[in-house]
Amino acid sequence: MNDKKRIIAVIALFTFMAAGIVASVMREKDSAVSGRPEPIPPAADGKGPVVVYYFHGFQRCQGCIRTEKMLKEVTSEAFPAEIKAGQVAFRAVNVEDLANVELVERFSVTARHPVIADEAEGPGGPWQEIKDVPGDKARLRQVVESIVRPMLAKRQAPK
Repeated sequence: MNDKKRIIAVIALFTFMAAGIVASVMREKDSAVSGRPEPIPPAADGKGPVVVYYFHGFQRCQGCIRTEKMLKEVTSEAFPAEIKAGQVAFRAVNVEDLANVELVERFSVTARHPVIADEAEGPGGPWQEIKDVPGDKARLRQVVESIVRPMLAKRQAPK
């Protein structure tokens, strides 16, 4: 009788582990962020967009997934016309994927955090890291807008 309990416990443990692995794989698959991000087409004016990057790793906690989702929502809600015109874009980038080594080196990122880059003149443009990501959407929107709007305004200023 004692052996049956052990067998049941082992089966339950393996079932739990398998379910965890499947859930993790499905979560990564659903996020659709593995591999090199799609190239960003230039805006109508021929310049590259202001890109809101979210850097993450293969293993992601719920907080990281929530931050990425919130950042993507804030970007799309704050800049719908600019996104449509190709002036603003959002990209989630896996820092552990070798296909993304250029971006990782360019921004010297190791942690999971957002970076906003003005790519008007190409990938060497100015950028700013958001070191302390606010936990609420309204505050995050303020932070993102305070970085992106001046970058957009600078493009339209007469030279």
